[in-house]
Amino acid sequence: MRTIHPMSRAILLALLAGAPLAHASDSSDTMRVGDMQYGNGLDPRGWSPLMTPGPDGMSWLHPGMLRTPSGALYPYPYDLAGKPSGQGGDWTYWGLLQLGYIHVGGDRNAEFFRQYTDWKNGAALGLFALGFDNPKTGSYVEFRGSRISGDDQYYRLRAGRYGHYKFQAFYRDIPHTVSTNAFPIWDGIGSSNLTLPASLVPGGSTIAAVQAASAAAPRRTIALTRTRTGLSLEGALYRDWIGFASITSEKRDGTRLWGGPMFFNYPFFTDTGSPFGGDGGIMETVRPIDFTTTDVNIGLRRVGKLWHFNALYSGSFFRDHKSYLDYQNPFLIHNVVGVPNVAPVVDGEYSLEPDNDYHNLRLELSRELKWRGELSLAAAYGTMRQNDALLPPVNCTGTLGFAVGPLQQLIPCDLWNTPAALSRTHANARIDTGLFDAKLSFHPGRRFGWHAELRYYDEDNKTRYLAYNPLTGQYGYISENGAQGSVVPGETGIFDSGYYATSNVQIASVPFGYRDTLLELGADWNVGESDSLSLVYTFDHNQPRHRERTRLDEQRIKLSWVSRSLGDATLRASFEYGDRSGGTYNYDPYEAYYSRSLPGFINAGGIPPPAFTVDAMRKYDMSDRKETKARVILIYPLGDTSTVSATFYGSRDQYDALVGRQNTRSTGFTGEWDWQPGPHTNASVYVGAETTRLKLANVADDESAFGGPGRVDPSFGGTLYPLENYWHDLDRERDYNAGITFAHDFGRVKLDLAWNYTQSLSQLNYDFASPGALTFPDVAPLLDGSFPDNHYRSSTFDAGLSFPVTDSIGVRLFGRYQSGSFLDWHYLGFDDTLVYDHRIYTDRGPQLHYRATLVGAMLSIKL
Repeated sequence: MRTIHPMSRAILLALLAGAPLAHASDSSDTMRVGDMQYGNGLDPRGWSPLMTPGPDGMSWLHPGMLRTPSGALYPYPYDLAGKPSGQGGDWTYWGLLQLGYIHVGGDRNAEFFRQYTDWKNGAALGLFALGFDNPKTGSYVEFRGSRISGDDQYYRLRAGRYGHYKFQAFYRDIPHTVSTNAFPIWDGIGSSNLTLPASLVPGGSTIAAVQAASAAAPRRTIALTRTRTGLSLEGALYRDWIGFASITSEKRDGTRLWGGPMFFNYPFFTDTGSPFGGDGGIMETVRPIDFTTTDVNIGLRRVGKLWHFNALYSGSFFRDHKSYLDYQNPFLIHNVVGVPNVAPVVDGEYSLEPDNDYHNLRLELSRELKWRGELSLAAAYGTMRQNDALLPPVNCTGTLGFAVGPLQQLIPCDLWNTPAALSRTHANARIDTGLFDAKLSFHPGRRFGWHAELRYYDEDNKTRYLAYNPLTGQYGYISENGAQGSVVPGETGIFDSGYYATSNVQIASVPFGYRDTLLELGADWNVGESDSLSLVYTFDHNQPRHRERTRLDEQRIKLSWVSRSLGDATLRASFEYGDRSGGTYNYDPYEAYYSRSLPGFINAGGIPPPAFTVDAMRKYDMSDRKETKARVILIYPLGDTSTVSATFYGSRDQYDALVGRQNTRSTGFTGEWDWQPGPHTNASVYVGAETTRLKLANVADDESAFGGPGRVDPSFGGTLYPLENYWHDLDRERDYNAGITFAHDFGRVKLDLAWNYTQSLSQLNYDFASPGALTFPDVAPLLDGSFPDNHYRSSTFDAGLSFPVTDSIGVRLFGRYQSGSFLDWHYLGFDDTLVYDHRIYTDRGPQLHYRATLVGAMLSIKL
């Protein structure tokens, strides 16, 4: 269990105290704080023990069921009738305390069983709910809480007076289990420093020794907990003026699977028979999660007869309490030249997320006009800033690299492992945003209306950073803590006018930004009494900065139809078409941010550096695209107590790309039957299916062309990117889900049953023009054009039995049986070992088959 932080203490004190509040006003819930839904694995809805239909039925004016305008059934109103809280007072109260015990059995540590619920054997607070109401004044106080464990709980306090003010405070813990089957070899998991066990030598262990350390590593759970706390207050200030304020803090604490590069291992791997293995290194480490996000909202609004005004300040402040991850490398890193390195590479380092602030001020003004019209104007200014202290480029000591003949590739760590090696010590990063939005709408008659909207948005990235080391006079940075420069000549990551004069490396940050102007025109028309049509046209003019295109134009048209002319049914249908095109596509707009743009750069052998990428490459957000979407929703009442609904949908995106993402498709269906013959019986059946596909293509470069003039040729089908190196893959996925619920109150006993099923199947097929498209051409005869299928299945059955013991005491018995299976070819072979040459994997993957059970009993006491 974790320590409760200062803000969490303040929230808990507010929850327990319920101190009197200053005069305020009702707000129509505009500034709700925190999560909108409070529930957990015991009760996802958070109110189930209190959801008993009242004796008054649906309505005094209507004896049967009532439906929404679209035909769905309304649920029966719940009975929360209060008791008088004292002699002759106006306050009433209601409450429920539900305490019990939970026992978990079977494969209780299966990842998918406990993914978002911290199931544990022991006592649990099912629900504690207490409410006070004053019908005469409209005042209320309400508290609700539940606890499964110290990492899975919630508490909320609401108080106010309808039409005057409202206050809310909450505290909740939300667990998220990432893996229950992890075997990291390092000590210090959860900290910023991962060290190797005593059995391993940093930078000098054999493959067999690393495999043995992995096999001996204890099984660990990789997980985090989100602790969210919040306060909000909203109320009247003067006449029509309302003020509101809220603060929410989210603390994330735990671990996450992470990377640990020591340069590539695959391209340079050769089985030399050495006990120390090949070159490079790829490691799956575990990083700490220890950061806090605080969100602040302060607002003022006025709702008059003609004029409406709203001002809102939003701020978000992120603080990472662990700014780096250092990890030790067990492998002996070789170079491709074949000479010994001057020293082993023993450490790696990651710079984790920096502290950053976000501010946004938004002003809105609207006025009602004739012909049921309205003019709305909005303007906003935002700024995102980050000024963390920068870490030195490396944390190594001594000298790394190698030296032989003209290859004097030595890395003096003392000139790079200090803040003095940076061009500036702090990030000084900043992005400003501006928004203006104007909308005009009119409905001059019952049958026709129209609207027009003009929206302008600008994102200006003011961050400029030049990677320059004043101690050495070199540009760039030492890549991967010196590992890359200890493997390949010329690839240290830096540029100077001497030894590295031919190195084309990134030397500056790219200030990505964009400007977007959007025009929307729309009209809606009521065709008779039962049908309505709407048509919306949108033109979006986007001007990206420092991207492959400087202009993107997208036109979209959407047609919608709502009909109630099909008997009792309600039909909603829509079709949308979008067409995006743009200016000339520049496959390499980043030359100014690479060392080839600096004075003193020399083309190796008189030949410019290799092409940045193939000129046929189209990034999916910059590519021409044609998009279609369609959706049909049908709701059909069956008599007075039942409803059948169905939704059909589909989308297709076609990209104009020979290389890159080429198309995506998705189609789906959902169907549901709801039955509610009376206040004490309800049932439902749900089914759904969806298929998606993604097709992309790429071309491998010809490694043999890097030494000749053909390396500068970016053309698709040229020397560097020949057609015989072309490949593509097709990723297809099918998802199915189904569910059944049934609940009936027999009088003395209430039974509720539920079953949910989820299945996901994915297939990845590929094709290639020749073995030259593969990293290892020799394996081409072994390939059949597809990877093994992946699948995931889960089935959960819940049952509950509730019965009263006395008028105020009841018992609930409940149970759950969940089973599932999982297969992902990425994890094949991990049962044998998690270490392959210079590659360390930590997570063996979810359990292939699991069966878990949960039983419990709750004592319910009406207060």
